[in-house]
Amino acid sequence: MSCVWASNSAYIDLVLYALFVSVFISIWVFFMLVWQVFYRPDVSVWRSENNFVELVWTLVPSCMVGISCFLNLSCLVNLPICWLDDIVKVIGRQWYWTYEISGEEGGYDSVMLDFLNSVDKPLRVFMGVPHSLIVTSSDVIHSFSLPSFRLKLDAIPGRINHALLCPDRMGVFVGYCSELCGVGHSYMPIVVEVVKKLI
Repeated sequence: MSCVWASNSAYIDLVLYALFVSVFISIWVFFMLVWQVFYRPDVSVWRSENNFVELVWTLVPSCMVGISCFLNLSCLVNLPICWLDDIVKVIGRQWYWTYEISGEEGGYDSVMLDFLNSVDKPLRVFMGVPHSLIVTSSDVIHSFSLPSFRLKLDAIPGRINHALLCPDRMGVFVGYCSELCGVGHSYMPIVVEVVKKLI
């Protein structure tokens, strides 16, 4: 198992943009507040107001929110992703799923059959073996949802979401796309077969 650091340039650009906008708005509001208090006393000074108290209850929450955002973003950007040897790439398409399993040549499509919650080629994983699920999409936003294993990953075009799946019981488990992805949304079930690995 090897760990790599997650990096997605589009996501980092978005974070930097949001950070720039947040800092700019905070500096602008603070500048205008100082300007109103010290350079325009006829506008901002009232006998019933306390400028120091107003400054404190503006600055303290702003600093707390800024620190919280910094800590949250540092956790998101520096989140390590541990890749296992058994990697399953799941690609959401309109309106079926494509699975690519490490160690196997190529991938295969899983398309709904005439029966309710059945597909022609289900995803087959092994019981007790941890799998790295890599979920993405090729067209619109989908959501790979498998309630039996408390698993729900959004499949977003141009972005990879990751989760670990270690099935603890054998059987056939049915999931669904939980994102409204278009007219064929109800025709893309997820069927996962968990089997025992032969030694």
